[in-house]
Amino acid sequence: MKKILIVAAAALCFAGSSFAQEKTGGLDALGSAFGAVATPVIVVTAVGLGVLAAVVSNNRGNSKIEPGPGPGPGPDPTCSGSDPLVDGVCTGTTTTVTVSGTGTTTVPVTFTYLPTV
Repeated sequence: MKKILIVAAAALCFAGSSFAQEKTGGLDALGSAFGAVATPVIVVTAVGLGVLAAVVSNNRGNSKIEPGPGPGPGPDPTCSGSDPLVDGVCTGTTTTVTVSGTGTTTVPVTFTYLPTV
């Protein structure tokens, strides 16, 4: 649409100067002075009507773009070993052994990490 308007505007610019004609005095000058329809008037009117028709025909169109199905579900997240997936976070447990002077203490330690996809 924009291209056709630019071309039409350029055509109108050049149309006015390309039909400059010298008239002799006398009856020919009298007819031009009182509004005789000349070639430039016809050309400008035809180009103007063409542009108007293009604008009218293009303003009624509409294009609907339907959304696609989307990317779909991704791969399932997985945790290492037998660690469970809880609310999107993997929870693991390990055992820490502490040896002191009087004995050995075993303490379970829980940790969390992000799953791999």
